[in-house]
Amino acid sequence: MATGNFVLDKGYRAAGALTKFRAVKFSAAETVTPCTAITDQIAGIVQFGVTAGELAKGKGALVRTMGQSEMEAAAAITVGAAVCINASGQATVATTGARVVGTCVGHPAATAGDRITVRLAVGGALSP
Repeated sequence: MATGNFVLDKGYRAAGALTKFRAVKFSAAETVTPCTAITDQIAGIVQFGVTAGELAKGKGALVRTMGQSEMEAAAAITVGAAVCINASGQATVATTGARVVGTCVGHPAATAGDRITVRLAVGGALSP
């Protein structure tokens, strides 16, 4: 079972619906939106989902920006692997040209949809 260990979680406004344990990026000041490209500079990992109905009621997003976070995997990922995101904000094994967002630690993924533990490296460089 994947686990998280926060160093810094921060609340932001949500620009749209967000899926729990996926990467988000900034769309405006103090506002996050889902990541849509492997090169996106992430703000962090959203810790709770936000639906369109909840947005209408003013629910915001809690985003983990430092520490270890659970992430939804797009495919199998082994412990120790460098982690990037896909166009849906899910964790995937680092590929050339993708932005590294952390390292899989403690809990690997056997298949898509599994949750892994990622030590975050927000502001990571593009993978060579």
